[in-house]
Amino acid sequence: MHDQPNLRLDRYLADDRLTAEQKALLANARQSLADEGFYAYGMLDDQQRWVVAVDDEQGQADVRLEDDEFVIELRGVSPGLFSEEESEWRRRALERLARRVIPNVARGMLEANESASWSEADEGVAVGMTYRIPIANAGQIGPFVREALPAIDDLVTQVESQLRS
Repeated sequence: MHDQPNLRLDRYLADDRLTAEQKALLANARQSLADEGFYAYGMLDDQQRWVVAVDDEQGQADVRLEDDEFVIELRGVSPGLFSEEESEWRRRALERLARRVIPNVARGMLEANESASWSEADEGVAVGMTYRIPIANAGQIGPFVREALPAIDDLVTQVESQLRS
């Protein structure tokens, strides 16, 4: 089942830095995500790598090619963690403490494929999970992302619980 053509992805895939095989693989990844009900689009990530991206209520996902595998990065953020704090001074102090504690939580409690940091833009906990899927399993990317995205919220909750204890 193919949905409407994605002109933005087509434009990105026209880049001559990608081989025909890489273009086809990224198109397959996008189609798998679209078949799962996601609006998937092509873009450059913050390191200028081609990715197929998804923005969902439960989080975000980027799919890219690396070392003959698909790398799936899931991300989520809990904005405004201390926004209800009435005292500006106390809110800033709590944010400063969170910036110091989150790296320790990440080192001590998270799995090797998980990350956590403080998001200055969202003033809250940002988390990520990275997975690798063989190229032969391109059709499973959509179902995998659909199944894995809820874990992002659980990871945010786990990290936030350490900030409140």
